Amino acid sequence: MPARWWRRRRPGRLFEHPHHPYTKGLLQSITTMDSDRSAKLYAIEGSIPNLAESPTGRRFHPRCPYKTDTCMHQNPPLAEINGRKAACWYAGDLSAPLGWNFAPKTVRISEATPEARHAVAPSAADEPLFEVKGLRKYYPVKGGGLLRTGGQIRAVDEVSFTIRRGETFGLVGESGSGKSTLGRVMLQLEKATGGRVLFQGQDLTSLDGSALRKARREMQMIFQDPYSSLNPRWRIGDIIGEPLSVHEGLSGRRKRDRVEELLDKVGLSPSWYDRYPHEFSGGQRQRIGIARAIALEPRFILADEAVSALDVSVQAQIVNLMQELQSRLDLTYLFIAHGLHIVRHISDRIGVMYLGKLVEIAPSEELFRRPAHHYTKALLSSVPRPDPLRKREFIAVQGEMPSPANPPSGRRFHTRCPAATEKCREAEPELREWEPGRWVACHDPV
Repeated sequence: MPARWWRRRRPGRLFEHPHHPYTKGLLQSITTMDSDRSAKLYAIEGSIPNLAESPTGRRFHPRCPYKTDTCMHQNPPLAEINGRKAACWYAGDLSAPLGWNFAPKTVRISEATPEARHAVAPSAADEPLFEVKGLRKYYPVKGGGLLRTGGQIRAVDEVSFTIRRGETFGLVGESGSGKSTLGRVMLQLEKATGGRVLFQGQDLTSLDGSALRKARREMQMIFQDPYSSLNPRWRIGDIIGEPLSVHEGLSGRRKRDRVEELLDKVGLSPSWYDRYPHEFSGGQRQRIGIARAIALEPRFILADEAVSALDVSVQAQIVNLMQELQSRLDLTYLFIAHGLHIVRHISDRIGVMYLGKLVEIAPSEELFRRPAHHYTKALLSSVPRPDPLRKREFIAVQGEMPSPANPPSGRRFHTRCPAATEKCREAEPELREWEPGRWVACHDPV
């Protein structure tokens, strides 16, 4: 490839000066460390049309804020503009620099943010909805060969924390750190090996089948994969209405009316009641899952990687929807995710999990601005920026996470920590209150 071609089309030009409205919308949908947490995330309106029913004219025009009559009737060619190619009638007029300190024109939702709600009712905000005390979940190791029978995988090991009423508690960590297992055990989808889980003061670990079923209507879940979490043989009206049938005995017209209300709440057409999951996009399927989760008007929702399978614009739509529903329905969330930017935007407090243990708990902005644990610092340092022109050094977490079947002695992170000392190898630090409202499990915090 000729060098002059590379110079003329360097990668940063697309990020600096996107010419097509769709490209611009995708870039603006990316959440950054500078995003305003008191405003809705920018999102491209609508969803991708069905390929069997492609719109006339320019395909993007149903979702484009700059569309004209020309766009609706004539499809533009892929033409060269300013040394690049773009299929848009007005690409030259829309090629102003985007910049990465932009302030998207979004609807303010400060009245819907958890901080605002807590300021109005501080006593209610401090009231714990969940209290997790010394929770453990061990799996027995079975098999021959190199695996010894009788061992245990310590997926969740002596975890204690609280989730306050009305807040969003974010939970982050590498794959295999125990985040999803912790969430499932909290909801008693898996039985705890030890410890207690108190929901509104009631110990879920001690409830029998009927009592647990009654408590579960207050606790619902949004799953990671919007494709596999819905039964492809059921109509979406039946999927959303199943909890209403099981817990409230609704059927017929009464159930249909409630389901149509739920579809409207999550931004879907009530007329789609009789459609099947394969007729919807990934973002629309996740809205169906959210409608099912709020059907019984629960107090708590576990969102386990609820946006990780979605593209950036649809992620923004779903996060905005979750925040709107939280404000309207007084919901409390446990938000498990890998995307730290999204977790920062939606969470009041964040817990960082490593090898089955919580190593840090802090208010969202404090944790991102001033991490206390070396593992948290390494995670934040490895977050990429969407602007290739803003160069910075990445500090990746070194090495591989040890096996939870054979965790290191002492401080579990010491095998990968650049600041580890002999004390870290010998003694395991307790999760202690380092500053008011901030907890850390480290002998020598950052």
